[in-house]
Amino acid sequence: MSPSSMGSPLPSATEIAHAPELALLIALDTLLEMTTATIELALPELDLVQRDDSLLDREGDDRDLIVAQDILDLVETLRHTIQTYRGLVMRP
Repeated sequence: MSPSSMGSPLPSATEIAHAPELALLIALDTLLEMTTATIELALPELDLVQRDDSLLDREGDDRDLIVAQDILDLVETLRHTIQTYRGLVMRP
């Protein structure tokens, strides 16, 4: 997903002039999306976990899946927070 997949286009020059931190937040969002894609490609079995986490052995071999899912959950929260911040900063 590109930064524009966050639900709004890249910030304009005017938006960045008004709130320069948006440029860094868009870069961070892009990195978070790349992280998500990498984890999902490296651990395709996460798809099953996301549907039914009762399949996991929390004490055994599935710890990597549990940690990966935790990371993905945090990434989603951070991406949502970035979008919320952008909406607040750009409010007329």
